[in-house]
Amino acid sequence: MTRLAEDRRARVPFALIGVLLLVGASTYAAVIARQGPSRIDRGAEVAMERASAGTTAAMRSAVGEAARAAASEPITDPAETPYGRLLDGDRPFGDALRLRIYLRLRERLRTTHYRREDVTAAASLPEATTPAELRRVMARIRLAPVENGTALQVSVRNLTVTVRKGDRIVARENRTRTVTVSTPVLALHERTRTFERRLNRRPLEGPGLGRRLTARLYPIAWARGYAQYGGLPIANVVATRHVETSTNGALLETQRAVFGRSDPAGREAMRRATLELGVEEVAAASPEGDTWTERVVPRPNRRVDAPTLPGRRGTSGPSPTRRIDVGVDPLAGRALAGLRTESIRANRSLDDVLRAAYRVETALRTSRERTYREPRPEPDRPGTGWELADTDRSVDHEVTSSVGTTPSAAGDERRFGSFTRHVVLENRLRWTWERGNETRTTTDTWTERYRVGVTLVGEYAPNGTAPDRPTTPRFERGGPLGGPNLADVPEKASAQLVAQQGGRDAVAVGVANESLDTTERVVYGDRPADLRSWTAADLAVFRDRLSNQSVGVNAGRIATYTVNPSARLAASLRERRAALADPPERYHGVASRARASARAALIDETVRRLERRAATHERTRRKFGQVLGRVGVASPGALRRVMETRTTPVASRGGRIDGTPPGGPVSPVPDGSPAYLTVASVSHDRATGLPPSRSYHPLSAKNVNLFAAPYGDAADAVAAPGIDRPSEVRLRTAAQALVASEPIANGSVRDSRRELAQEVSTSVNGLRRRAGRVVRNETQLTRPEAEAAVSKAFARWDGPGRRALAATNGSLAAEIAEVAGRRASSPRPGRVDRLETRLDAAIGDTLRTPTATVSETVVAETLNRVKARAAERASEAATERLARGRLNETLGAVPAGFPVAPVPGYWYATVNVWEVEIRGAYARFTVRTGRGSPSPGAATRYVRDGSVVRLDVDGDGEAERLGRDERVDFRTRTVVAVAVPPYRSGVGDVDGNADERGGTWPEPGCTSWEAAACPPSE
Repeated sequence: MTRLAEDRRARVPFALIGVLLLVGASTYAAVIARQGPSRIDRGAEVAMERASAGTTAAMRSAVGEAARAAASEPITDPAETPYGRLLDGDRPFGDALRLRIYLRLRERLRTTHYRREDVTAAASLPEATTPAELRRVMARIRLAPVENGTALQVSVRNLTVTVRKGDRIVARENRTRTVTVSTPVLALHERTRTFERRLNRRPLEGPGLGRRLTARLYPIAWARGYAQYGGLPIANVVATRHVETSTNGALLETQRAVFGRSDPAGREAMRRATLELGVEEVAAASPEGDTWTERVVPRPNRRVDAPTLPGRRGTSGPSPTRRIDVGVDPLAGRALAGLRTESIRANRSLDDVLRAAYRVETALRTSRERTYREPRPEPDRPGTGWELADTDRSVDHEVTSSVGTTPSAAGDERRFGSFTRHVVLENRLRWTWERGNETRTTTDTWTERYRVGVTLVGEYAPNGTAPDRPTTPRFERGGPLGGPNLADVPEKASAQLVAQQGGRDAVAVGVANESLDTTERVVYGDRPADLRSWTAADLAVFRDRLSNQSVGVNAGRIATYTVNPSARLAASLRERRAALADPPERYHGVASRARASARAALIDETVRRLERRAATHERTRRKFGQVLGRVGVASPGALRRVMETRTTPVASRGGRIDGTPPGGPVSPVPDGSPAYLTVASVSHDRATGLPPSRSYHPLSAKNVNLFAAPYGDAADAVAAPGIDRPSEVRLRTAAQALVASEPIANGSVRDSRRELAQEVSTSVNGLRRRAGRVVRNETQLTRPEAEAAVSKAFARWDGPGRRALAATNGSLAAEIAEVAGRRASSPRPGRVDRLETRLDAAIGDTLRTPTATVSETVVAETLNRVKARAAERASEAATERLARGRLNETLGAVPAGFPVAPVPGYWYATVNVWEVEIRGAYARFTVRTGRGSPSPGAATRYVRDGSVVRLDVDGDGEAERLGRDERVDFRTRTVVAVAVPPYRSGVGDVDGNADERGGTWPEPGCTSWEAAACPPSE
């Protein structure tokens, strides 16, 4: 049987089949190719391609027109209308541009078609009139910036191209067309949005107007604050005109940072404003609003050429970076006075310090050796039933001299003497027994013999504050004063440890019997008679050296209350304590060590006073933070960070946006209307963005001086208005108010001033009595002589106000000491200096008591009337610059601010803080370029003017409201802190207007584009 696999019958080779298929396919293809396309198909293809090419051109034209239209009316706030809701609230500009592109492209395509004989081809988009239909067609359009934003790429999906032959559709395709058009509209929109965001940033939120405003206000406030402190007639340190000028400078800086250049007209206006402000500052005048506006704000379309932006004022003057040296003086003097006459920590005065230097720890070092001992007898019961009720021991002793070794002195101990004794102890025991009501006594004895050695030693152990150094000689006369130098200590130690315990034999018995009461005693050696005067003279010199110690503190940190100078100074003194005391390598006698102890004690007392002041500083810092919290500043640390932002460099973009074809380089130029934002009213002739005959306030400002009223310290300043407000102020504040009221002490001012003068006089009389007691105690003057000396010193100053100021700044103590020193019958070296120190301390103590305070109501009433009267005079003398200067000088004497960590008669700075808030809006803000779509050289103008944007989107002939292009507006705030040296009148606004507001605060106006909604006047 033949198997199928082996049967080869009726088989055709596969290769032959392949050849036949190949030949057949080639023949068929050749036949088809020779036939060619039909005439109808070839015409439709050409028409479709020609229509597509026309569509691309139409798209370019439509995109260019739509971009220019969108830039001229950029929608930033969609309307709450059916068609306004087509625009996404997060990106209304892009959606509005897509809508405009659709409408423009639809219209262009209606007139764009290709015709050849009876074949026509046209591209089209779906007709959309309802919001739902429009939303669908808008979804077909995609936008993307290219070439760094200098060109716009637009893609349209499902663009329908239809070919007709006669009335018959022969071809239809949906195509996606993409074009790239040279227009920087998206870049201009994005940069303007960035500009607006930066305008609304606060200093701690990043680069922007807040930081630039801070950078410009700080040098102004510090320069004017220091000028006021120096005596120049400045009544308002930070005024609205300074805020206005600084704001405009900051606006131009922000423009340059965002656009690469600033408004040329704005630079010119800023230059004129800076010059005008300088003239007004020199003239001590306040400009009238309308006149200021006419001189500063340029008219539109005026050719300006201001190549540079005016710099910030005062950049080379006083600033937060300057160093303030905080010194020990006068605390060292007061510490010395307290050391001499008052007890200090651990109840130690100068006498205690000197006595501690002569301290010796003495002791009896003992030994005993038992040479004979009988056994101690045990009680013997007298019979049955007897119980032991009591045991009594008595000892009889016999002491004889002996020879033997005694204990040695250990370590630094000095051996003062020794002795040995042989002691026999005859011990007698008496036992009392009871049985019922019966009592019986039994006795017995035993003997002990001891050899006892006793050594009297002493170790020099001063517990003073002097640095540890060896002291030689000791326990022998000598030293710098040739005094006892502890030579008397052995005798004193023997008297207290041996003689007072019965003598040597009694001590030996106590050692043998282990019943010695005292084995250690602290002994103080005699001091030389002139040790105190010698040390006092040294301390007087050393006090001057200690007073010169200081630490440098950044003025800005003082102004922001973020440094504690007293704590830093205390830490410095503690660290340099040994070096300041300047001890020798070896003390030459105990007196030398006593002198070093006195120096160290003066340092320690000064440090203690500094630490007390540092604690006061921390308490007032917390209260200072409460005041800042009321104006939105979280803490003094936040205030400091705001201050530090003024020096933060801001990167500026280049003046040109680079790009390559189809994009290209674009140079955006901002153009604000008005070019200079003022708190005064401007009209159409100064800002073309306004309707004719309508006024506009482009800027409103508020600045609040937190510490315009005088305060004795921060604790007085932080009380909430009307709640727990302090009823008393310090004498210095009241005295300043009294002196400031002198030039205009008439009318209503006279009555309040009289009451204030009476209260100040009462406090000054208390100081007079205290000073008289000090003079009597420190000199040999009789009471009438002392009172006469004090009265003569007081007479140097006229009136209670100036006398009180002299008391608080230390000059009164110096004058009394000088007068009393001249009247002393037997002048002594250093007496005047010591008396001045004592008087200064006594006056300072008195100033801290309630007797040296004055009613706050009286002080406030006087100051309010002074300011009101000064304002009336300023109004009356509005045209007289000299008169205005005199009035400002009067106001300049009014105290303001508060002392940092105040101590009566001493503080290290007076600080003040201004909260500045601005709100503004450009009536019209334009960003223009030198080229754009569609033709080379054409300009693009991006305009924000607050107008309502309307567009006919449904083809009914009436424009629908889509939204509004909001004005470029802003609001930001900052805080400025200033610190000036102590004394004088401090720093702050003293014109009676601590809360100054400019423009139409709280809103700039008119804020509507439509003339109907803008009132004729603001």
